[in-house]
Amino acid sequence: MILLNEAFKKIEIFKNISPKTIEYIKPFSNLKKYREKEHIFMDKDEVSNIYIIVYGKAALYKLSNFGDKKVIFIFDNGKILNEHSLQDIKVSVNCEVLEDSIILSIPAKVLISAMEKDFELSKYMLNLMSLNIRRLYRQLQNTTIDLKCEKKLASKLLKLAKDNGIACKNIVKINIPLTITYISDMIGARRETVSRQINKLSKLNLIEFKNNNIFIKDIDKLRDYFYDM
Repeated sequence: MILLNEAFKKIEIFKNISPKTIEYIKPFSNLKKYREKEHIFMDKDEVSNIYIIVYGKAALYKLSNFGDKKVIFIFDNGKILNEHSLQDIKVSVNCEVLEDSIILSIPAKVLISAMEKDFELSKYMLNLMSLNIRRLYRQLQNTTIDLKCEKKLASKLLKLAKDNGIACKNIVKINIPLTITYISDMIGARRETVSRQINKLSKLNLIEFKNNNIFIKDIDKLRDYFYDM
């Protein structure tokens, strides 16, 4: 099991703040291992901790009135999962672990107290919230009714490659296991439709889908395909 000191060294938010701030936060912090598909919190839960991924991956998602899952964000190492929990209100989203992960939890009240004393920490949290708001704006733009499924798919693959891609020459592997069903949840489309579009992109030699892994064979060609549609 990873030690608390090691965890703090690996998380981006703690790299530019005062050592005194870290020493203040550390005694209140805890590490926990979560298994694949386990939930850290659920919609409408009262959450008093801020959760940060030390190792692993997790997704935030919502359920529609019909029970359909809509994935909002996927986060990996060092990312904060619920900065919105700084407000003393119930969460409005679900958080599911995508692979065995180690999560750091910090009481929200402790983090708020630390932010009052350390401007760099406050600035980081504000920048994070601003970034996530911009990401949500882009998602709204890409989920309009008139946007073709293939364009949604290409857009999502480009975003996943940017955030979670591992490059080897011209090929980029999206470093998240993705089933057709999960991709459908991410872009809000029927499974059968997504399967057809995956096959289409594969036949165009833009991607390869193998063992729940997606390899983008040429990121520039996929980007051109997205803008030409």
